[in-house]
Amino acid sequence: MVLLLGISCERASVKKNMRSSVQKLLDSSADTNLSDTLREIYLDSAYVELADVSNDSASRNLYNKMGLGYYELSKFKKAIATSKKILDLASDAHDSLAMARAFYISGASYYLRSDKDSAFTAYQNSEKIYQALDAYQLGEVILYKAYIYYDIGDYEMCESEAFKALKKLQSENLNTKVYDCYNLIATALDGQDNSEEAIKYFEMALNKLEIFKENGYTEDYIDGLRGSCYNNMGLVYEKMGRLDDAIAIYNKALSYTDIKRSSPNLYAKLINNLGHAKFKKKDYSGLPTMFFKSLKIRDSLNNVAGEVASRINIGEYYVATGDTLRGIEYLKLAYRDANGIKSSTDMLMSLRKLADADKANSSYYNKKYFRITDSLKDVSKRNHNKFARIEYETQKLEDEKAALDRKNNFIIGVSVIVLLFVAAIFIIYYLNSRNKELLHIQEQQKANEEIYQLMFEQQGKIDSARSEEKNRIAMELHDGILNNIYAVRLNLEFSNRKTDEQAIENRKGFIKELQNVETEIRAVSHDLSRSIAFDQDKNFENILGFMITSQKNKFDTVFEADIDPDIDWEAMPNTHKVNVYRIIQEALQNVNKYSQAANVVVRVKKNNDTILIAIADDGVGFDTQVAAEGIGLKNLKKRSEALNGNLEIESALGAGTSIRVHFAL
Repeated sequence: MVLLLGISCERASVKKNMRSSVQKLLDSSADTNLSDTLREIYLDSAYVELADVSNDSASRNLYNKMGLGYYELSKFKKAIATSKKILDLASDAHDSLAMARAFYISGASYYLRSDKDSAFTAYQNSEKIYQALDAYQLGEVILYKAYIYYDIGDYEMCESEAFKALKKLQSENLNTKVYDCYNLIATALDGQDNSEEAIKYFEMALNKLEIFKENGYTEDYIDGLRGSCYNNMGLVYEKMGRLDDAIAIYNKALSYTDIKRSSPNLYAKLINNLGHAKFKKKDYSGLPTMFFKSLKIRDSLNNVAGEVASRINIGEYYVATGDTLRGIEYLKLAYRDANGIKSSTDMLMSLRKLADADKANSSYYNKKYFRITDSLKDVSKRNHNKFARIEYETQKLEDEKAALDRKNNFIIGVSVIVLLFVAAIFIIYYLNSRNKELLHIQEQQKANEEIYQLMFEQQGKIDSARSEEKNRIAMELHDGILNNIYAVRLNLEFSNRKTDEQAIENRKGFIKELQNVETEIRAVSHDLSRSIAFDQDKNFENILGFMITSQKNKFDTVFEADIDPDIDWEAMPNTHKVNVYRIIQEALQNVNKYSQAANVVVRVKKNNDTILIAIADDGVGFDTQVAAEGIGLKNLKKRSEALNGNLEIESALGAGTSIRVHFAL
């Protein structure tokens, strides 16, 4: 047992060391000062080492950190593979929370790989589990589903899901996510041309930023969020025709002096949109410099979508200022890049501008415009139906799982009832058997008591008869024979008066002989009287001794009894005395039948509170393995068990036999 404990402790220590090693690798992979390549190598090493660790909550948590690490490094394929590993482990361990986290990581990874179908399915599965657990992460998952609806142009569903997320996120005080919710609701409302409501929710998002500093966020981070929100509001103001408000809010965003350094993408977006608002107001001051400045920044950042937006504005500006060919050239470049990144919104905008600018090819551009519009409507409809189908199928799977659970629970319930019924029958049967056994034991004890009483009554009757017979013989000897002999002696004395010498000598001899006979008969009479007195004092010790020493067999065995006089037989229960008597009797019967012994010694000794019964002979002995199933030995075993004692039998062919029984008083 000590060895097993040592091995167990050693294994636990090895597992702990392996987890510690994996944690160190994960800590190294999180060091942003290292190159992404080196950080990925650390993650790969951690993945390999963790494969040898048993499936428990600690190892699943390490896999979760690993998946997030791959996601942050944009290694989405590995993040998805890690998530699947977590799902397998969590499913085996019935760890719902780990499963929900795994679905969440895979959903985010699929989303950034532009696989929105798989992302939606993963988010849907994660949402179901978090909802069942009532976990705080539920709001985040619903929010990311809302982003997918926005991406496919289903603004109504986006708004609906965003409000569901907002309610949950507000209850958990997740301020950054509440800010994201307000922004998304505003853009969804803008997509439905509900501009006034959109502005209201953008302002709510701005108000939420006031508490970010209290939560430890840096000024640069907060300024970036505020600038992004101002930019979105400016676009809505442009759409509403409130160009002065748009220009003012763009300038307000640009007034944060560090925004160019901390967020160059946002800076490029703001100057591009500010230039466009001024262009629509026919204020060409600073144009097209603003557009080209934005294009240069975006090109340096490889922001293709931003480059498309800048080129559309440049093309529109040149067409409006009379340089149509140059304007068409930029619009064509914009359409080309928009088509390359599959940005349908920018493709439609560039085609519409081209149709207006290039009158010769206007029909061509319009056909393409309407074809793409119709295609987008079909895609939007298909996507809406697809996601509705995903929700339906997910719910259907949940319902089928619930039905299967109910069915399994019913089967388990019926099985439990059947097992309980069978167990009840078994218990009743066992109790009845036990009661019968107890009744049998009680009857056996009662029978033993009766046997003991009968044995003593029989012994009493024997003793009484013997006493009567002895008294009768003594009386006959004393009153009959002795008196007659006495009379003869007197007669002989009278006849002794004869003077004949010979006669006198003869008579003296006869008289002497009669005196001898008289003395002998008197002695016999006295002995008989003493024996009677002894017999009247007979007890269990005497009974045992008589039973032992009175044994006879054809081998002329000498039986010796050695019974401890300190044993208080009167204090011993009658059942114990019966069993002691029967054990010795059974052992002596076996001696008489089989042993061919010359000597047998029976000892009954007391040692503190223990009684020892020992029967030893110098006979032929026997093989204890062969004779173990004999009735005599079985009886000895049962009698010993009745005394709550231990039976020991030692014997071998030609070496005699020793039987020992120990039992406590």
